[in-house]
Amino acid sequence: MKNGDIIKGNFFFSILLSIFALLFYACHDDVKAKVVHIVAAENMYGDIAQQIGGDNVKVDVILNNPDQDPHLFELTPHISRMTSQADLIIMNGLGYDDWINRLISRVEIKNGKVISIQDLLNRSDGSNPHLWYDLQSVKKLAGYLEQKLSVQDPEHKNSFLHNRDHFLHEIDSIDQRIHKIHVQHPDLSVAATEPVFGLMAKHMGFRVLEESYQWVIMNGGEPTPQQTAQFIQDFKTHKIKILFYNNQVSNGATEHLKKMASIYKIPVIGVEEIMPVSLSYQTWINQTLDKIEAVTQSIP
Repeated sequence: MKNGDIIKGNFFFSILLSIFALLFYACHDDVKAKVVHIVAAENMYGDIAQQIGGDNVKVDVILNNPDQDPHLFELTPHISRMTSQADLIIMNGLGYDDWINRLISRVEIKNGKVISIQDLLNRSDGSNPHLWYDLQSVKKLAGYLEQKLSVQDPEHKNSFLHNRDHFLHEIDSIDQRIHKIHVQHPDLSVAATEPVFGLMAKHMGFRVLEESYQWVIMNGGEPTPQQTAQFIQDFKTHKIKILFYNNQVSNGATEHLKKMASIYKIPVIGVEEIMPVSLSYQTWINQTLDKIEAVTQSIP
């Protein structure tokens, strides 16, 4: 074989190697890019999904603006398309994000694709819908996500397990803080403008007053004069020790209560329905517990 032929052969061999290398890395990048796509209706659930999935999931959140009234949300074509193409969809349930159900009725969603917190907790319709303030909900979600992700991406199962255990450890620490408040202030009487924080308040052992008023406000109704008068009377007598106020949804009735609480020197603690941006779920809940501990220290 002539030197020229050898050189040509080596040249073409080098080209083939380069082509194979390019194909290999392209395929490798495709594999890496195929992360599990999760769409969460609310950002606190999206944050938990990101914590469990880590770099092996892509999470899109629909309700992510703490200034947005979640009760007034409407689907857009972009959100409908994004949700229908997701590998997993996380929703709260109990009518809180019923627009997900409307979407599911319009497009074909595979069985097992939708994770409903209501179903994980087996809560019946009509129950308090603010399930993210029930630590059982986030514990169950973390465990269920680890199982679903391990099936869809078994290569990273150990990572999902590690992330789940780390998350649950931090939730256990929050649970211990709640138990401490419960022990220090058993049967503390509190009220709220809406039942947003109600599940966690009861877990603390607080006695929640004026619940009928709260549910009327949550459902967009107008409290009766008797309900309002009883609320204010309980302020006057200091039967109510803390007022929890929904920072994201207010009207004339709730603003009036907030003003009356200030007049009668009842501490007001703001709570949210949608988690503030840039916080983790754990940080968000711990910040709320910080406020409660600060207030309860001054309560005899």
